[in-house]
Amino acid sequence: MKDSDLVQIQRKPQLGDGTEEGAQAADGTGISRRKFLKILGSASATTVAAGCADSTKQKGYPNVKGDINQVPGVAVWYRSTCQECSAGCGITVRTREGRVVKVEGNRDHPINKGGLCALGQASVQALYDPDRIRQPLEKITDPSGASSWKPISWKSAISKAASAISAAQRGGPGGVGFLTGETSGSLKALIESFCGEFSGDHVTYDLLEPVPTAKASELVFGRYGIPQYRFEEAEVVVNFGADFLETWVSPCEYARAWAQSRRGESPSRFIHIESRLSLTGANADKWLMPKPGTEALVALGLLRILLDFGKGQNLAEDVRSQIADLAQSVTLEEVVSRSGVAREKILSVAEYLHRAKSSLVLAGGTAASSSEGLTLSVVAAFLNLVLSNVGKTVELGAMRTPQSSRGKVVQLLDDLSSGKTKVLLVHGTNPAFSLPADYGFQYALKNARLKQKEAGDKEYPIVVSFSSSLDETSELADLILPASHSLESWGDSAPYEGVWGVVQPAMTPVFDTKGIGDSLLEIGAKLGIESIGSGAKDFAAYVKARWKALYSQESLRGDFETWWRGVVEAGGYYRSNASQDRVRVKVNPEAFSIRPKSLEASSRGVDSEGLLLYPYPSVKTFDGRSANRPWLQELPDPMTQVVWDAWAELHPTTAAALGVERGDVVSVENYFGELELPVFVSDHVHPGMVAVPMGQGHKAYGRFAKAVASVGNVFDLLSNESSSGDGVALVGSKVSVKRGRGKHELVVVQGSDSQHGRHLAQTTFLSAATAASAHGEGHGAEHGEGHHAKVKQMFEQRKHPMYEWGLSIDLNACTGCSACVVACFAENNIPVVGKEVCR
Repeated sequence: MKDSDLVQIQRKPQLGDGTEEGAQAADGTGISRRKFLKILGSASATTVAAGCADSTKQKGYPNVKGDINQVPGVAVWYRSTCQECSAGCGITVRTREGRVVKVEGNRDHPINKGGLCALGQASVQALYDPDRIRQPLEKITDPSGASSWKPISWKSAISKAASAISAAQRGGPGGVGFLTGETSGSLKALIESFCGEFSGDHVTYDLLEPVPTAKASELVFGRYGIPQYRFEEAEVVVNFGADFLETWVSPCEYARAWAQSRRGESPSRFIHIESRLSLTGANADKWLMPKPGTEALVALGLLRILLDFGKGQNLAEDVRSQIADLAQSVTLEEVVSRSGVAREKILSVAEYLHRAKSSLVLAGGTAASSSEGLTLSVVAAFLNLVLSNVGKTVELGAMRTPQSSRGKVVQLLDDLSSGKTKVLLVHGTNPAFSLPADYGFQYALKNARLKQKEAGDKEYPIVVSFSSSLDETSELADLILPASHSLESWGDSAPYEGVWGVVQPAMTPVFDTKGIGDSLLEIGAKLGIESIGSGAKDFAAYVKARWKALYSQESLRGDFETWWRGVVEAGGYYRSNASQDRVRVKVNPEAFSIRPKSLEASSRGVDSEGLLLYPYPSVKTFDGRSANRPWLQELPDPMTQVVWDAWAELHPTTAAALGVERGDVVSVENYFGELELPVFVSDHVHPGMVAVPMGQGHKAYGRFAKAVASVGNVFDLLSNESSSGDGVALVGSKVSVKRGRGKHELVVVQGSDSQHGRHLAQTTFLSAATAASAHGEGHGAEHGEGHHAKVKQMFEQRKHPMYEWGLSIDLNACTGCSACVVACFAENNIPVVGKEVCR
């Protein structure tokens, strides 16, 4: 990000600066410099003086007012909680002169323990995004139907939002809907209190939340949620598709624990099972590539083999018997035939699990985001049960509870279409981009506006957005109350029991924005509802009041104010024994009736057999939320080394059959739409599918996101016909892939993806190496120390007898997550140069 993006440069018109104002500034009569020169006809002393005027002077005014308590040049650090995803990592924010300059991990936080992913490192770019919404906006539509945004005051914005809600609730319960991303802590409590006053629904939508895993835990363990996984305690890890080192649940937490398991004399063994090799899979010791949609079948085959080996003797007899009945529903021969995985490989994985004293089985990511996702997750949970992992590497005492619900989103859209829900409030999610178009989000909003007109109601805002950016959903809104960034706001985070993180402002707002909590409290006050926020004057007071209740609940000693100051300084409060609580496992009978089936995939609009579409998230763009960060756009994709682009990943045999190679454009098409993507040929994908990274193809969301708009949005090709538990299915559509027109050269910053026959370590004879390094014989007189001429210096050079800096990387622990690359962008102020310069 350039300095011009961080400050507003205000130039006063200068004589000779090339502007019309500068031209008119020649004198007070309004005679332009050009006319003045024409009158004189030749250069004169006056002209020379005017030509020598310093036109380069400019004044820079910071967007924030400096804190009088800060000393210029001295950094001030604040501890807070990252809000880029739902993991709840602790962060330490570095500020200079009242401005955030760097974000690091909080070493004392129990989740990330000092680590921070690429998305967290790039959060500062969302704060200083030049395309952020700078004040409340109202959409104005002229008689021709063209619409534009009109800046309005906060007083007017709050009044209009309150009026819309008041009008909506007159129609009865359900008139107000609130759609958000994952929330927790005080903000979640305030939103639910707000919705409760209007009998409205708080609906959560986050595409990447592992809902099938949480539902499977409820069926097998008796508790809905994501268990605590102890990678550091596992001798063997078998993973069915969960990209736990990239975007799944809590990557920083898992990466640290996984790295710990890889250190020492007996590192853990890691087997990855997925149809595409992800960055997580690239860190595995062994990769199995089953046919897409057959992962649950492979898991069930492993379960049968382990039961035959005698595992599961610790279980109650009736439970083990019913699990055995489930496992007996398939044979090993059927598993091999349908999945395409060799018998020897499956037996090898089963042997690893059988011999290990402790193990861990996971299922998640895109592999579990299909009609077979819940089945896969249930079988993985049964494997952990049979292997006695519960209580060792799988802890149920403190669980994350994802709130995202496909069913509730569908119901909300139905209510909008029918006119039951008249006003929709949106915060922290972008369904117009990340919800497949087949779900009909835009169609529902269109119907809601038609219902308003048919009812003859006075026109009021249908969609009120609290987004800080003009993303695709905000573009559809009628009123925008821009929320401050989390680095400018108060709040908190409660990812799971025993961990409470504080969110505190590290600087004053860059623009005229408010925290969403403050906006909701002001709307409530405008409506005269004092119960919203329990009478708190602002959201900071509301947060503090809830922490006071936590202080009493935890029976802590001492003065609350003293404790509260300590909590803010530490970045949160953590109860160390929370995850050690023993929980009794209670298997739901429904879990035993689950059976693997054929993958449900829509073939609408596909002429031939087609390929299975396999969208996947990455550390660069996640589900599209980070596409407006130029550091991440310029970050080479860890698996392909591509920057500023999206692509269609095809197996070499598939590419050969289509007659395409890297950079050729292919048409990826089905009933729902068409994308034109460049080909990236890789043997890391199954021949029966085309893998496309998600998150690119924005039509809005700022200049950096729109820079990659031409590739299109992969979510537009997904069907709503299948689901993954209560989650949106990513793997559920087939596409027709055909050669397109022209080339689209991908910018791959890696020179080559081949070793060209060279071994990892080069060897030669010592005598040959000595001869190769010898030089300078016969003219050594003019050479200085080290066989090189000594450079003459004007000043005496400082001696450095000891090395002052060094770096070592444990390649057993490094995952390739690329967070260090983004941190280098930030720490060293490396400019973003764009796609063409990268080329």
